[in-house]
This record gives sequence, C-alpha cells and structure tokens, in this order.
Amino acid sequence: MDMSVPKDKFDAFVSYSHALDGKLAPVVQGELERFAKPWYRMRALRVFRDAANLSASPGLWSAIERALASSEWFVLMASPEAARSEWVNREVAWWVANRSPNRLLLAVTSGDFVWDKDVGDVDFKTSTAVPPALRGVLAEEPRWIDLRWLRDADLADASNPRLRESVTELGSAIRDMPKDLLIGEHVRRHRQAMRHARLAIGSLATLLVFLLAATVYAVIQSEEAQSQTRTATAQLLAATAIAEMEVQADRAQLLAVEGYRMQRNPRTAAALLDVLTASPHLVRQVPVGATVTAVSGSADGNTVVAGTDDGRLLRWRLDTWTLDEIRLGHDEILSVAISADGGTTLAVDGTVAVTWKATGPSSPLSFEAKGAVSIAVSPSGALAAMIVKNGNGADLAVALYDPATGSRIRATRSRKYWSDVGMPNESTVILAGGTGAWERMRTSDLSVSSYSDDTTTPAGDYAGGGSAEASYFGYIKYRQVVLQVNNNTSSGEIKGAEVPVAQPELLTIRNDGKYVAASGGGTLWIASTADDPGAPIQLTGSGRIDAMAFVGNSTKLVSAAADSLALWDISQHSRLSRASWVDVPEVANVGPPPRIAVTRDGKRVAVLGGNSDVGAVHTLDDSLVRSEPILPFYVEHNRIPLWSADGKWLWLVGAGGATRVLLGSGPDVGVWPAASDAGILAAGVSADGRRAVFVEAGGGLQVRRTSDGAVLKQTPGAPENPSLANGLSSADLTVAAAVSADARNAAVVQSDTTRRVVVTDVESLRSHELAGPPAQAVTFGEGYLLVVRENGDLEVWDQEGTARQRTVAGDAGYAVAIAVVPGTGLVVRLRSDGRAVVIDIPSGVVLGSLQLPPMTRGSTASPWHATSMVGAAGTVELLTATSGGSLVRWPMNDHVWLQIACQTAGRNLTVSEWRSVAAIDPPEDLSCGRPLD
Repeated sequence: MDMSVPKDKFDAFVSYSHALDGKLAPVVQGELERFAKPWYRMRALRVFRDAANLSASPGLWSAIERALASSEWFVLMASPEAARSEWVNREVAWWVANRSPNRLLLAVTSGDFVWDKDVGDVDFKTSTAVPPALRGVLAEEPRWIDLRWLRDADLADASNPRLRESVTELGSAIRDMPKDLLIGEHVRRHRQAMRHARLAIGSLATLLVFLLAATVYAVIQSEEAQSQTRTATAQLLAATAIAEMEVQADRAQLLAVEGYRMQRNPRTAAALLDVLTASPHLVRQVPVGATVTAVSGSADGNTVVAGTDDGRLLRWRLDTWTLDEIRLGHDEILSVAISADGGTTLAVDGTVAVTWKATGPSSPLSFEAKGAVSIAVSPSGALAAMIVKNGNGADLAVALYDPATGSRIRATRSRKYWSDVGMPNESTVILAGGTGAWERMRTSDLSVSSYSDDTTTPAGDYAGGGSAEASYFGYIKYRQVVLQVNNNTSSGEIKGAEVPVAQPELLTIRNDGKYVAASGGGTLWIASTADDPGAPIQLTGSGRIDAMAFVGNSTKLVSAAADSLALWDISQHSRLSRASWVDVPEVANVGPPPRIAVTRDGKRVAVLGGNSDVGAVHTLDDSLVRSEPILPFYVEHNRIPLWSADGKWLWLVGAGGATRVLLGSGPDVGVWPAASDAGILAAGVSADGRRAVFVEAGGGLQVRRTSDGAVLKQTPGAPENPSLANGLSSADLTVAAAVSADARNAAVVQSDTTRRVVVTDVESLRSHELAGPPAQAVTFGEGYLLVVRENGDLEVWDQEGTARQRTVAGDAGYAVAIAVVPGTGLVVRLRSDGRAVVIDIPSGVVLGSLQLPPMTRGSTASPWHATSMVGAAGTVELLTATSGGSLVRWPMNDHVWLQIACQTAGRNLTVSEWRSVAAIDPPEDLSCGRPLD
C-alpha cells in the first residue's frame, strides 16, 4: 500500500481518537474546508485527517510525519481516549518538538481541560482530555473550543448551526481572520455561489425541458426507446448491486433481483450470481426496525434473542425462521440472555426485567430490576444472575433471581466494578470487568470461590470481549487476539488468533474458546484458536457491526448492524450449494476422477470410485438422501455408469462394451458381452431409450439394443495407443469422448499426438475431423458440441460438428472437468483452483463462478483434477463430486436463484431504495418473492 501523502502544504493537521471521534472528525474537516469557499474552488482550506489503518507500520508514521511537516496548524480533538492514544501522543510530541506550540488549537470533545494559573501549565490531575505530550509545553493558556455538548453522535452533522459556529472559531484562527469577517466572507461567497447556481439551474432547466420533450416524443413514437430505458435501468440496478454486495448484502440482493426481473440477460444474470456467491457464509438476514443493542444465542443452536434501543425484545427461531417480539418499555435494552434449549429468555433495560418463555403462558413475566445493567441465565433456565447498580452507580450488587416468579433469591455487594455476568452451569456465576479481572461465585450463597484482580489488557487501541458464559476473556490489538480462561486452574493466557482487523471495535468468544469473532472498520472476521487454525474467515455484506454473539458452540454467529440481524454459518460453503452429505470415494494420485451418472429426472445418481472398486446409488431428496452400495463384485476397473432412459436400469460399462445390468444398485440381472478389446471412454442412451451408444478409445462405436445388449452397429476405431504416454492423463480420459443427449452423434479426442476431434454420425457411422489445434475435452449440449482446446479456449460447434459458432476465450488455468446443465443454456468449466466457471453458451458471456468445497481427506495432489461434474435435467442442477469430498448439488435454475436471494435478504426493496438508484417509477409490487414475469 502506498502510504505517502501529497507534497503540497496543508493548512491544518487534525489529530483525534478514531474510537471516540470517528464520526465528528470528518465533519470538522469538511466544515473547515468548505466554510467561506469560493464557488469555483474545491475547498477554502486544505486539512489533513489521518483515516488510515492504525497499524504499527513504520511506513504509516513516515506518511504522518510528512503531513505534519507540511501543515501550518495542529488541531487536537482532545478527549480521554485521545489522551490515552499512543498515536495522538506521538503526533503531539512531534509538533511541539518541531513546530511552534502557538500554532496548536484544542477542541475538547470529551473529558476535562483545566488550566492551572499558578503553575502556568495544564492541571494534569484534573485534565483528563490532555495528552501527556503537552506537559510543560504551553507557555500560556491556549485557545480551546468546547465541543463536549456533542456527546450525542446525531448532533455531529454539518447542518447543525452550533457545530458550524464552533468550527468557525477554528477557521478564523487558521485563516488569521476575525470571526465576524470570516462569517461575512462566508455569506458573500454563499450569495455569489447561489447566483451562479441559479444561472446554471436556469440553463439546465431549459435544456431539461428540451430533453424531456425529446424523450417523451421518442417514448411515444418508439417501443425501442422503452426497451432501451428498461435495459439501462436493469443494468444500473445490477451494477449497483455488485457495488454494494460487500457492505450491504440484503440491499444488493434485492437490487440484483429487480434488475433481473426487469430484463433477463447475461449481465443481470451475472449480477444475480455475483451477489449470491459474494457472502458464502451468510445464511439469512432479517430487519427488526430499530438499532440492536444486545444479542445472544441458545446453546442448542436454534434460537437467537436480541434487544433494541426502542425497548423491544426479539426471538428469532432458526429452525422455522419465525421472528416474535414483545416490548419491555421504551428504554434501550441493555442485556439479554437465553437458556441452553432456547425455552427461557431474559432481558433488562435498567428499570425492569422480563422472563419470556417459548412455551406455556403467552404473556411474559415482568418484574422490577432497577439499576440492572447485565443479566445471565443458567443453562436450564432455572436461575438468573444480574449486576445491579445501586444509587449513583458507585456501588454494585450481584443478585440471583428465580426467572419463573421474578423473586430475588439472594444478593451481595460486589468487591469490584463488574460489567458482565455469565452462568456456565447451575452452580456458578462469573463476573468480568473488561480488563482481564474476574470473579467466580457459588449460586448457593453467592460466596466467592476464586478470583483474579489482575489487569491483563494493554494500553490503548484495543477492543476487549468475552464469551456469553464469561468463562473466557480476550482482547485484540494490532490484529492479534489474546485469550485467557477466567479461572485459577488455567495457566493464564492461552493460544489466541490472528485476525486482520486493524481498528478493532468488538470482540466475542465462543463459549468453548475455540473460535473468536472480531469487527471493526466495517469488517467482520471469524478465526479459530486451534494449534493449526487455518486462515481467518471474512464475513462480508453486513456493514458496521453493533453487536454479535456465537450461537452456542455451533459454527453459527449472529451479528447486528443498524436495524438488521444477520446469521452466519462458517460450515455453510455457499448459499447456492445443497450439501447431500454423500461421501465420494478417494482416488489414487494417477487414477481417474470419480465417475458419476444421474437419471433424467435428477433424482438418482450413481457414483463410482476413480478406480471403479467401490460405488453406490444415491436417491436424492430435498430433506433426505438414501444410499445403496453397489457390490464390489459388480464394479470392475474403469467401469462407466449409465442410466436407462426411465431411470430403472443401471448399466456398468467396461472394456470392450462388457456391461453389467443392475436393477438400480442391484441385483445383477444380466451381462452384455464385450464386442471388442478397446477401452470405453463414453456412453449414452437414445431419447426413446431403445439404443445405447458406446465410444471406444480409438474412436470406434458400438450401438446396442438396450433390451438385451445385442450389437446393432459397430465401427472399428484406430489402433489404441497408450494414452498416458501421449500426454492424455487418466483425468482427461473421462472427458475425451461424449455422446449427444439424443444419441445421434458422438465425438472423441484422438489419443495420438495430434489430439484431433473426430465427430461421428451414429446413424450412418460416417466420421470427420474438426479443424483446429489439439483438443483436451469434448461434450455435447442441447443441439451443440463443445470442444476444449489445450490452450483453454472453448469452441461452440453445431451438434454435427460442421460449423463453429463461437469461441469463448480461456487460458491454461482450467482443469478438464466440464458439464452442460440441460434446459439452461449454461455450461460449467472447472478451474485448477476449484472454481466452477458458469458460462452462458448462447452469448458466450461468463456469468460468474462457484467455489467448490475442498476435499476433506486423501492425498490426491490436485483434487480439482480428481473432480467430476454432470448436469441434471429434471432438477436443473449441477452435480459435482470431488475425490475425498462430498457430492454437492448446485441449483442452476433462475427461479431458485431468485428465491435464495429473497430468503437471504429477509425483506422487500423499498420505494425509496428503488428511487435512490433508478430514474423510472418502481413496479407497483416490489415484493421480492412475486412471480417472475
């Protein structure tokens, strides 16, 4: 990253705490630059504000140092957070060492600034907002501005006249101009700008009238204009969806859906596929209508509860996707808790507490809990513990309650100021304070069983957090997460994790300590704390996180951003994939990939191991997969599975066409004899199911009657050469030949050094070669032939191989696997990195890619060269099978894509969201799940 700054001079350098003044500082910068600005200039002042990542990089400090050296004034946004910030102190120290302290301005945003007249220096005993670097530097009381009234972040808006008045005081000093003259100059400049604006608006209005008249005339006169408008709007919706998919997944999906609805073309389809694959671990989002302030998940992984800033308590069932709510009052909910089975939910708002049962009485139980700031519930839901502030908040009490009745069982005064409470079991209460100190109590009498008063957190620029049960505490600083166990039996710090969050804001830990989640700067990451953790996982599409929690010890995380909840699952490989949990046999390093065949209705799939020494027939259902093994006796080396047209019979085709006929997975009901000595590369069955066509390695064909296996036609091929010796790998053999869906044509890549493609008419048995460079693979689509060249190009020919229609450019990064999805016009090619590239054949446009799940066992050097793919016509799916992995179903139907997008977004696009993007009126019905036109 280039950390340099422009060599031009800056009028001012703004130093501030990112944690506290991250919203205010940009507003101050903008007002300084815009106030009294001539209409023809971009800014009146040039102000430097460090918005880069605060890493420990020496390159970053060099850039800041250059900016300081180029600045005329130093503006310190003073606060206790800034006073503790290592970077703010470093910037102040540089300024007082290299520039005049008289050119330092203070804007106090929080804390206190007190000048000791007797000493002639800042009173550091009472001044909490002053960095230590200013000690003994100021010769007289500096000019400072009080911005502490901006504690409410909503007031930090450029339109706030009080804020503008305060910023004007800074601007008058920087510009060396009395405040009243500066305001007068601003008014004069504003009037001048308005005059120019009115002239411009008048000219534009005249032009707009002509343009509108021309547009209206064109729309009335030409349907083409309407089509162009729809095309432009659809493409704009699609482009906006892609731009927003990393930060606001729900809106991005809704925009992509509307773009595709408006005009179904490759560009809008590509946008829809992009947003569906952009956040693979995102399960679902749901709007809640207010900012979420607290969130928790049940240990069984089925329920999430959340509190809002307008006093509502929400219960989100993850097994039914239902969202229920009750209201405590109108105050912000401070803390929520849920029992292990999700049956008991508790919440507090500082005044009252509530017990909400999932079953039983429909009305929740409310009871007084004045001063309660944090709540926990035991796993069974039988006990609740609270931290309660007494009086002015200086004293704390720990109280134990019966959630069923709301009665207090016992309470005791706390030794320290704790902020979090947890209950890992029925007999223990754990208290934590956010600094590493902790305390364990017995629920029997609230006596202390163990504790630690040690502060383990570092100084400044970190974020701390714990687990829901308070058994673990940790902090993140400089991208490193450090964990500790809150008991005396551990050895202090335990292995943490590395998470690429440079400006951490939130940290949460799973109850078993095996995973952490950290957010900051609009990013969200999950990382393992195992000895061999693997790379951290980024969760994109949510924006800035306000609250988050693991759902028990599952792989699920719930996060809250603004008025929306999002559920993530790091075990979910993709929102588009349907894991069948079908185990795919391992293959040898030099063996062919698994061989798969699917019935025409897409409901049954046969999978043979790469060495054809093991196999099974799997019946696929939306909720259940039934697997029946094929006896090893029936499965011989390099057998090719082929289903009959009606899906009743499974033929296992071997060398020379010797075929075992199975009734499903068994029993063996017949054997067809071999008709030659050649190996069989591909097999297909005619549309009427009466004929089977086998393609031999040398290019010969066998046409057989399916009722008894009798050979109806046969043509010999060229003498068979050792394929591997001629550069044709065992993986290539699975795609080196193909039979069209109607069994009228066959194609084969010759195994000699020419690698020519030979196409044969099955009826006449006449063959011809295709012109072109050496080929690698062939397959048939619906009325066309696809040829993969060695350089990666994909050629589209007519089915007979007489005319090349187009070429889709490729490269050497593709593996050999290729599949056509019937009924969609889509073909899928596998790259060597495991991405399945989806191509629209009619247009030749690449729509996007699907990342296949990796192998989970085995030693295959390149699992993607040990992967097979096939399209299922009946279910409009792509099936992929990777050695040592699982069989995965990928829906390729646009109706299913739209359904998944709508379900994940959890809401409908609003009219205002439509108008913020499109210039035409929205549809009357903007419901996401409405039927596709």
